[in-house]
Amino acid sequence: MLKSIAFANAFTAVGLGAYVACRALSLAAPDLLFNIGTSWFHTFNLDSTRAVTPFDIGTFLFGAVTFGAFVWIIAYAGAALYNNLAK
Repeated sequence: MLKSIAFANAFTAVGLGAYVACRALSLAAPDLLFNIGTSWFHTFNLDSTRAVTPFDIGTFLFGAVTFGAFVWIIAYAGAALYNNLAK
């Protein structure tokens, strides 16, 4: 049995770490980020999706909070479903 809250907390911490790492990569090497995206989405041209204005701290924090909440809910629901199915 998984402890649903502990699992959701751990999964959210990892997800937010990836969110911050992705933001750091977008600041340090935006071309690398777009090259990775293009390699993952074979037929899409991502050049038109480049931002024309800087990504401000408010948007970053709002994204972190909403992403963290989404990941926590999904991880908790997944652990709870796993526990129910494992019985």
